[in-house]
Amino acid sequence: MKSHLKYLPNKDVLLLIREQIAAGRSVRLSVRGNSMSPLLLDQRDTVLLRPVDPVKIKMGDVILYSWKDGFLMHRVVGIEESPAGIPERFICRGDALQNSENVSVENVIAIAELPAHSFLTLLMRRAWLRLRGWLGRLR
Repeated sequence: MKSHLKYLPNKDVLLLIREQIAAGRSVRLSVRGNSMSPLLLDQRDTVLLRPVDPVKIKMGDVILYSWKDGFLMHRVVGIEESPAGIPERFICRGDALQNSENVSVENVIAIAELPAHSFLTLLMRRAWLRLRGWLGRLR
């Protein structure tokens, strides 16, 4: 069966997502990349992106934000607030990464509703990723 999927450049996708979110609509996005593995895997998972008021974002939420010429979707691991308690910056990191990004509130686009995975599924995904990495080093 022929696939009808079309992949667009990040800047084009970002524009479309921003338009829909600004109109108050939710958007489904196929995950690209493995920075959030084993929770989210490249081309295997889909997330629902919803409009969000940055004041309502809390630690542990996964947000979509503009980053350089594209966008990233990572977990909030820290929040820097003004003296009045209003969020000014989010510290975000992919679950599989060591480095963090400092994201200003203005760059937040949406909050991600993640697919529900069982503990067993996450365990199997983690084992698969490790095996794949190990096999890749043998080449």
